[in-house]
Amino acid sequence: MIKIFLAAIFLAAPLRAAELQFVESVPEETVYGSRITARPWGVWLEIIKSAKKTLDIEQFYIADQGGEILESVLEAVKDAARRGVKTRFIVDSVMLKESGKSLPPLREAGVDVRVINFKKNGGGGVQHAKFFIADKKEVFVGSQNFDWRSLKHIHELGVRIKSERAAADFGLVFESDWAIAGGKSAKKMFSKKAKNPVTAASPEEAFIESSSHTVTYSLAFGPAGFIPKGFDTELEAMLRLIKAAKKTLRGQVMTYSLAEHGSKRWAGLDEAIRIAAVRGVKVELVFADWGMGGKADRDIKALAKTDNISIKIASLPQHSSGFIPFSRVEHLKYLVADGETGFITTSNWGPGYFLTSRGAAVVINGAHGAQVLEDVFGLTWNGPYAQPVDPLKDYQPVKRN
Repeated sequence: MIKIFLAAIFLAAPLRAAELQFVESVPEETVYGSRITARPWGVWLEIIKSAKKTLDIEQFYIADQGGEILESVLEAVKDAARRGVKTRFIVDSVMLKESGKSLPPLREAGVDVRVINFKKNGGGGVQHAKFFIADKKEVFVGSQNFDWRSLKHIHELGVRIKSERAAADFGLVFESDWAIAGGKSAKKMFSKKAKNPVTAASPEEAFIESSSHTVTYSLAFGPAGFIPKGFDTELEAMLRLIKAAKKTLRGQVMTYSLAEHGSKRWAGLDEAIRIAAVRGVKVELVFADWGMGGKADRDIKALAKTDNISIKIASLPQHSSGFIPFSRVEHLKYLVADGETGFITTSNWGPGYFLTSRGAAVVINGAHGAQVLEDVFGLTWNGPYAQPVDPLKDYQPVKRN
C-alpha cells in the first residue's frame, strides 16, 4: 500500500523543466572562483561520458598538451566513439596548425572530424563558437575553448543547459556547419525556418542546477544571415539587454574594439553603452590587459571618459611554474543588467565577432541566474588583479607568446 502511495506521488509530481548550470574556469593560484559556479573539467567529463547515442562538438580549435587536464577530456571523447556513440567534431581552418595535432588520434578512435573554413564559406570571419551537444538532450556553451589552458590557466564562463529545445537549436547550427564543412552551400543551409526555437519571444523556463529557483532563458546566434531563420542574433540580444537596463550594467570581456568594418568604424555597441550611461545607468566593465597597448586601447580609454562609466583592466599573475604562452588572461564574455538579466556569449565585443563570425549566446532572465554573474563580477571588480584604466597612460602590449 505504501509503495502504491509513493508511486502515485511520484507520478503526480511535475517533471523538472530545463536546467541551467553555470560553469567557471578558475586560473590556478588566483583568488577567483565563485562558490555558486561549477568547474568545467568535471562538467565536461560528465556530459561526454554520459552520452549514449550522439555527441556533436563544435570548437574554434583544439590545444592539448601531454599530461595536462584536457588529455582526459579528449580521451573521453574517443571512448565515446569506441563505445558506439556517433561522435562528430568541427574545428575552424584558421587554427588548423594547432588543432591538427589532436585530429588524427580522434579519427583513429572513430570520431568523424571536419574542418570548416568559415571565412570562405560562412560569414567572412571565423567559427568562434564553443559548444557541444549530447544525445540531443543537453548542451554546453561558453567562452572556454577546447584548450588545456582554458581549464587551468584562463578565467572563463559558460553554461550547461539540460533541454531538448536548446539541444535542437544548437543541433541546427551544428548540422548546417557540418554540411558547409562537407562542401555544401552556406546559403542553402540557412534557408529553412526553425521550429519552436528558444528565443526572446518564446523563452524556456529552467531551474538553476541543484535548486528550486527558476528563470527563463533564450538563445542567440551569429552572424546574421548564417543562422536558421527565426533565431535571435547575438548582437540584437545584447543591444536589447543594454537598452532595457535601468540601474546597472556590469560585464567582462577579453577585448573591446570599434575596429574598421567596411569603410567606417562600427559604433553600434559603443553607442548603446554610452546612451545607457547618459540616461543614468551605472556602467562597470572589466577588460583584459591583452586589449591594451598602442592603438588597440583607444576605444577603451575613450569609453572610460564617459560619465557613469567605470572601467578596470585586469592582469592575472603568472603561474609559479613560469610563463605559459596564451594564458593567464580574462577570457570571459558576459553582461548583467539590473541584477535581473544575464548574457553569456562566446564572442568578444567587436565587429569581427558579432558581424562576421560564428558565435552563440544565452540570455538568462531572473534574479537567481543574474546573481551568479554578479558574484563572478564582484570577485573580479573588487579583487587584486583589476585596476581602473588610466586614459593618459601609455600601456605596453602584454606578452602572449
